[in-house]
Amino acid sequence: MKAFWMFLMLVGCWTSTATHSLSSCTFKYKLQTVCIPAGHNATVTCPELTGELVRFNFLKNQELIYSHKCNNTRKTLNCTSHSFRDGGEPRVKMENKSARFELTAVNASSHAVYLCVAEVLFPPPLPPPVPSPEGVVVLVEGHQCNKVNKQENHRHPDAEQRSDHLWIWILVIVSVIIYSTIITVFALSFWVKLKKTDSQSDYMNTKPRPPRGPRKNRGVQNPAPRYF
Repeated sequence: MKAFWMFLMLVGCWTSTATHSLSSCTFKYKLQTVCIPAGHNATVTCPELTGELVRFNFLKNQELIYSHKCNNTRKTLNCTSHSFRDGGEPRVKMENKSARFELTAVNASSHAVYLCVAEVLFPPPLPPPVPSPEGVVVLVEGHQCNKVNKQENHRHPDAEQRSDHLWIWILVIVSVIIYSTIITVFALSFWVKLKKTDSQSDYMNTKPRPPRGPRKNRGVQNPAPRYF
């Protein structure tokens, strides 16, 4: 048992030194940009880890500002936190095998790239630190960003009314085009039929009449009297 606690102390010393060198590590992760109103909160989620002793490190612009270490060797979860800066400590919420850091009451100085890096401290072998899949770029509304999307989602009523009128005009124009097309098709069909009828009439009128049959020689019906 004594050897176990000695090992934990050595691991704690080694990881403490390694934690301070996290700023020199290069992590691959995506960036998610959020525009937060001043005074509101921003959340950074940590990756899930399985281990008896784990630590979640909170970085601001690749600099360690806060760490949260949890011991799972007992039935109850025992966690301790350490801040590397004065003031502005984030809230920490444990979620199953992960943690979530919450920046409270952000202001203009909160503009930065935040990242959570998780470490397994026990048992060995110790895997390399694992960053969260996404780093969070916090922009403060009115300083580094404006809520353009919010303005677009809550448009002025006059703009919505103009949009409705536009759709009505589009439907009217489409209906007129369809009606005109149908009338044109019927008119062309009727004209073609009429043209065929006129052509047949002209053909019948210009066709030569067949010659009449030869007239029969009936002879003289009233012969002139003969005088001798």
